[in-house]
Amino acid sequence: MTSLVKRISVLSCSLSILALLTAPGSGAAQAKGPAGGVMEQPNPFAYTPPSRECTRAMLVKATERYIAAQKAGNPAKMALAKDAKFQQDMLESSKGKSIVNKALPIAFHRSIYDSARCKSFTEVIVTEGEKYVIGTRLTVDKGKIIEVDSLVTDKSDWLINADDYLKYSKAENWDVLPLDARVSRQELINAANNYFDFIFLDKGVRAPWGSPCARLEGGAYTNPNNEEKDTCQIPAPLGEMFVSNRTFIVDEELGAVNVYCLFEDNEKGMPDAHTFRLVDGKYRFIHTISVNRSDKPVEVPEYKPEPDPECDRNMLKAATAAYILAQEAGDISRIPLAGNVKYMEDMKETTKEKGMWNTPLKIAFHRSIYDSVRCKTFTEVIVTEGPEKYVIGTRLAVDKGRVKEINSLVTSKKDWLFNADDYLKYSMSEDWDLLPPDDRVSRQELIDAGNQYFDYVFMDKGIRPPFGHVPCARLEGGAYTNPRGEEKDTCWIPGPLGELPIVERTFVVDEEMGTVNVFCRFGAYKTGMPDAHTFRLVKGKYKWIHTLSVNLTDQPLFVPDNLPGVPESH
Repeated sequence: MTSLVKRISVLSCSLSILALLTAPGSGAAQAKGPAGGVMEQPNPFAYTPPSRECTRAMLVKATERYIAAQKAGNPAKMALAKDAKFQQDMLESSKGKSIVNKALPIAFHRSIYDSARCKSFTEVIVTEGEKYVIGTRLTVDKGKIIEVDSLVTDKSDWLINADDYLKYSKAENWDVLPLDARVSRQELINAANNYFDFIFLDKGVRAPWGSPCARLEGGAYTNPNNEEKDTCQIPAPLGEMFVSNRTFIVDEELGAVNVYCLFEDNEKGMPDAHTFRLVDGKYRFIHTISVNRSDKPVEVPEYKPEPDPECDRNMLKAATAAYILAQEAGDISRIPLAGNVKYMEDMKETTKEKGMWNTPLKIAFHRSIYDSVRCKTFTEVIVTEGPEKYVIGTRLAVDKGRVKEINSLVTSKKDWLFNADDYLKYSMSEDWDLLPPDDRVSRQELIDAGNQYFDYVFMDKGIRPPFGHVPCARLEGGAYTNPRGEEKDTCWIPGPLGELPIVERTFVVDEEMGTVNVFCRFGAYKTGMPDAHTFRLVKGKYKWIHTLSVNLTDQPLFVPDNLPGVPESH
């Protein structure tokens, strides 16, 4: 835990992948095994799209009853559904074990209400007896509470000081905002994603810092004197750390978004809640509570950010050209390597001698994008001749003209919807030329578009991804949603489909190409299926979406029929 805390302060994730993970009639997807046998695949979540009914008034009433129950230590005071679920510190609990059974003299509480997702979030502060700061989410359907999900922090947790949390939280203004000071649900979710992605990943992200602003972390406050100059801004990025399992509760009337997440590991990481208040689209207040799962006190980290790499677009092009020559020759020495290179294949660290780059390949087609902000490239490589056909996605990290990391996803016949010949046919037919300046959008909008796609498909019906370009098509492993080139948007997917974490998201962005490449895993940190989604946007709308997904088993993947979203050409 200490090593984790020392780093904190504070996409084939389309509908068709859902089909893979949730084959009808079973709790696990299936792969065809030898001699027609079937091998079960792990299923990170069941296909159970929620259909809930609520109003803001229902959420307010349910929250009031929760507060009464917490004060009395009596869960029976809540309007619980018969099969209500309980979570505590992101672990499954029960009604009998929940913190709600402990009578607490609540000094202060504040709530936000999300009628789009039928959820509320309440911050509870206890300063008498055993002191706590608690964050509790309720999920409500037809007036009944179907889930109680609490994060419980006490003196052993990150920067916790309930007395100071009470003092500073009560002093802040979280009243309902005037209409002209509000922003949309989508902008609130973007602001939360921007914060995490900037601090822990990408210096090119543009988070909506405002002034004055204050962060309240466990009780520590960044603006105790309420100075007008404070902006909440943190010098970043602080390296690469994955903030996984982000789920959102949004209250547009209050300009607030609450994020539950895990720092780094979506099974063993530190449970955390960040709540952002935005006024006129800028951060005004940020509250955080973080649960220490260790039995040792949390240490305050010392930050030592790595120096930024140096590059320009021409350096990135030269490095990519060298990589292509090396891959064709099976000779990695043709790449200008740095002194200490990191080698990754299918999201596992490997060695210089073991990677696919040592195998000569007859490349039929390749296409690259270049990110001079992060000094990274992404190249799509298609191989249709030889003993094995491949579609490969390779990232290079470059510093002063030298390649310091090679990171490849290698897909072949056992992988999701794989067909290299069709991938070649459809990819070559698409227009990926440099965009005219008027057709481009900012780096931030491209990153937001990547996040919005995943979050909408697998989480939140209130998210508005930029679908709508005509024509548009998704290319998944070789299967294509628009094989006849019709003038319609075939990128659109009906969502959400339940909740599936899309974790370890990292971005390579090329504004001139209108393109963002996302490496991610779906379902599980470190063990989920490695995936690359590459989005081409024209005038801010998805135009092309390419996906590569690596099957980590030794068996081919079964493609279920008759499920929406699977590209028709498969």
